[in-house]
Amino acid sequence: MDSRQVPGTAGEAEEVRLLKAALEVSRLVEPAENAAAIVAGASSLTGGAGAFLYIRSPEGGGHRLLACHAGADDPRRKGLLHLSLEPAMAEAGFRNADVETGPCPPAFGGFGFLEMASVLAEETDCRCRLLVGFTSRQSPALLRAAALRAARFLSECMPALVNSLRMERVRQLVIKDDQTESYNRRYLDAFLAEELERARRYGTALSVIFLDLDNLKEVNNLHGHAAGSRALRLVARRVIAAIRGSDKLFRYGGDEFCVVLPETDAVGAYELAERLRQTIAARPFEVEARNELSLTASFGVACFPIHSESGAGLLAVADQAMTRAKAAGKNSIGMGGDRQKEAGLG
Repeated sequence: MDSRQVPGTAGEAEEVRLLKAALEVSRLVEPAENAAAIVAGASSLTGGAGAFLYIRSPEGGGHRLLACHAGADDPRRKGLLHLSLEPAMAEAGFRNADVETGPCPPAFGGFGFLEMASVLAEETDCRCRLLVGFTSRQSPALLRAAALRAARFLSECMPALVNSLRMERVRQLVIKDDQTESYNRRYLDAFLAEELERARRYGTALSVIFLDLDNLKEVNNLHGHAAGSRALRLVARRVIAAIRGSDKLFRYGGDEFCVVLPETDAVGAYELAERLRQTIAARPFEVEARNELSLTASFGVACFPIHSESGAGLLAVADQAMTRAKAAGKNSIGMGGDRQKEAGLG
């Protein structure tokens, strides 16, 4: 029975509550905010103890977790990020239908759920599966009613979610460097200004690391520009894998990159630069089929506020420090302004 067909004022109040929750979702513009509001709203509207929202693009591939409303700091949430969702649901008898209920799949049992409702919704750009878990046994009729309520809520929220995902894709095209998959120079200025303002407001440190690949010109000359471009892309991937989610890698130009490190002092930035230096030099890069090249990079580190209090100043100081490191023999690290003692490094 659809929740809209429940007679009397209780059904009407329930419908108003659902629509208000969907309206709140529609006011959000970031995909993460939309998804978080959907799982929180689904839990509240159905009386569930937790909810999970997964998405799969029309190009196929597995589902990925967009949001989880269960155990905010629970380490078990990490396991759900790489969960093969459809096999996990099939283990409990779910058949990938639009609306289903059944016993909780073992993959989610650690949260204390006994039963689960699963609903699907699809738009042109994406296909979502919303799961709601219940920690107490429900009658089949009540569980079915909760699933239908979740399905209706997800259906109401899908246009806003899809729109936010589209806008995020457009935004990523604008701020990403096509060649290396890092962020571009244009976005560096905006991001650094935003993080500097945050650092000033809260009295925290902020650091930047400049890195320049050593001898990339020789790679281009000996192996061609395609090999040089692939080397840049592989180095960027290796660096991105080694930094925190809050850090960002930017293509500054040519073979130069910049890493912005929020809430990181000079000591922490220097230690990361050393890890990145070792990471790049540790093993060769396959720039062509069956052709591996060993690469190194030179680094420069600058920190707010000890080296500069402006974005342009930090970039200039880090660039100069990197140039000194390269002149001193490459594959090394320079500290902004040679102020290691101020930074606690000497």
